[in-house]
Formats: sequence, C-alpha cells, structure tokens
Amino acid sequence: MQRQHLVEEVKILLDLVARNTTTLADSVMEIDVSEYTDPALFEREKIELFRNYPQFAGPSCILPEPGDYFAFDDTGIPILIVRQDDASLKAFVNICSHRGAPLNECDHGKAKKGRMFSCPYHGWSYDLEGKLIGVPFGNEGFDSIDRDTLGLRTLDVQEKYGMVFVMPNPDMTFNIDEVLGGIQERLSGFGFEDHYYLGAKQVFTNFSWKLNMDTFHEYYHFEFLHPESIATMAYSNTAHYKQYERNHSMGSPSLAINELKDIPEDQWEPREYSSYVNFLFPNTVIFVVNDHFQTWRVYPIAPDRSVVYHSMFLPAEPKTSEERQGYEEYFQMINDVAVAEDYSLVDKINRGLQAGIERKVLVGRNEPGVQNMHRQLHDVLS
Repeated sequence: MQRQHLVEEVKILLDLVARNTTTLADSVMEIDVSEYTDPALFEREKIELFRNYPQFAGPSCILPEPGDYFAFDDTGIPILIVRQDDASLKAFVNICSHRGAPLNECDHGKAKKGRMFSCPYHGWSYDLEGKLIGVPFGNEGFDSIDRDTLGLRTLDVQEKYGMVFVMPNPDMTFNIDEVLGGIQERLSGFGFEDHYYLGAKQVFTNFSWKLNMDTFHEYYHFEFLHPESIATMAYSNTAHYKQYERNHSMGSPSLAINELKDIPEDQWEPREYSSYVNFLFPNTVIFVVNDHFQTWRVYPIAPDRSVVYHSMFLPAEPKTSEERQGYEEYFQMINDVAVAEDYSLVDKINRGLQAGIERKVLVGRNEPGVQNMHRQLHDVLS
C-alpha cells in the first residue's frame, strides 16, 4: 500500500480499537472434522490445489540477477525458475532428460558460471533457456538421441507487481491478475522488487496443512496463546479484514497505535503502528511489518503431515555482521514462537481431530479470514 492508503487503514484500526471490536463475518461457520482427516479429500487437494493451481514462488527479489534460480518440489512436480539474461523468467520441470535427477544442489542460488545447469548425476548440461547443450561421452554413448527434443520441459511462469507465480502442471496456463484478484493494490509499495532475501527456515509439522494455515488467519488467539510474545505488541481479536476474490488481507493495530492521536497526520509513520497478514490462496501468507516482510508457504505431505517455508526479506542487505546477527536472531525468535506456541498446540488439536469423534469445528464471526480460506477450498473442490 502507498502512504495514503496506509494512513486510511490506520484510521480504520484506530476506530476498531476505540470500539473494542473487529471485522465480523455474516455468521458462524461449521466445518466437518473429516475435512482435516479424509485421505480421499487430501488426494484431491494435492491435485486441484497444488498441481493444477498457480503457486506463489516468492517476491521478485528472490531472483535479482540473470542466472539466479529458485527451486522447490513440494507440489509433487519439481520446479526450477530461472532469471534470464533479458531479466525475464523461465520455469521448467526440474528433471534431467537423462535419468531424472534435479539440476540444482540447493533451493536457490546461481547457475554455473551464471549461464548453465549441469546435472550432478552424469553431467548433462542445459542453458538458462532449458536447451540441452552438453552430453558427456555423447557421441559414443548417446549417438542416436535428438538433443533438440531433450531440453527441459517448460512451465507457465508469470511475474507481475513484484510477485512470481508458477503453474506446476506443464499442460496448464493461468492469468496472474485473476489469481491475485486485486490484492496487488494492497501489496504495492512494500518492496517486493528490491528487498534483500535473508533466507528461509524449513519446519515439518505432524498435522494437516489446513490446520497449519488456520493459525495465520485470525488474531483471536493472541491474548491466550501468545501472552508473553505477540500479545505484548499487538491487540488481540482486532483486525480489519478485506477480501480480494480468493485472497484476503488483515490489518492489525499495535498496542501503541493510540499514540497517533497526539501526532499530526502528516507526521504519521503508519507501518510503525500496524502490520498486515496477506493471504494468497491456497497456501501462502505474506506478513508485512514495520521494516521488512516475511513469507510463509505451507505444503501438504500426507493427511497428517505438512511442511512450512518461512522466509524473511529486508529493505537492504545488512551492512555489518552485528546488524546481520540482529536480524538473524529476530528471524529465529519469530520462528521459535510459531513452533513452540502455535504448532505445539495445533499438534494437540490434531490429536482431537484424529480421535474419530464426529463433530463440527466452529469458526466465529470474528474469524473471517479462516472462513474465507475454507470457503474458497470448498469452492475449488466443489
């Protein structure tokens, strides 16, 4: 959001705080327990939500220079995204045409000499456009192959508004504006094009990916689950919710927001007094705070197992080792809070869901973000 939009958002948050309320949905939602535990439904989710639906790979700044790549295989299809010499992007199925090994050795980095990928198994090489350019012992061992047909298979990748999306299914395409549904206006001005990628943390959880996602979409639990951490910084059960097609955004006021009443509006620094959880359907949260933003991407592994990638992006690369250490410690603290407080409790919730007792999970009117996520899941999965 640009400054004036942030100012207007803060005014809304000030009003919600003054009235001790939050954005409310029309009614209470009921979710059947089986939606978290049914193996058949899980298999459909893997196909419809993670193979046949565009996936947010990250902000543009995750691939700043030609030859930079980003890779992940959590959708079931190994994906390799590469920044080209003309600054465009290409994406490929990350499978060597020889024996199927992935071409990268880590989840992000630079192509060899900035211009090629070499399979770590037998050394078959590809350029940034996916063309097969090298086959060791090829004239003798592979004299009959047509190299022009053995390049990497392409995927539809689109970059716009500082965001990168990719379609895992090589037979499908998408429209990025339809996927975003207007939330790009909410996300503009936060530096997705030029921030510095500090890194990512991988966390495995022994419960449904949907239970994992539920924790991000409401502030109702702050007072009770995070009394010594998040609740010391932000109001509990207070949020301005706004929906953008399948996506949504939630603004949160800091405990110090009332200080703005004594400051002229033209001197306000809105991001010092608010933060924003932005949901990109089906599995991504972009968390914007005062001086940086974070992304949380959640993927299913099994009906009762999922993986989270928590990434942090700074306005600029730390100038000193001390500054870097400070950010690293903060990054670790946020991750530790999620693991120690959120995930440990959700693990216990999962045990209750797995108990085989037929019942409904209730989602209150004060939890419109949770309601929207499940409503969109119902819509896609019919």
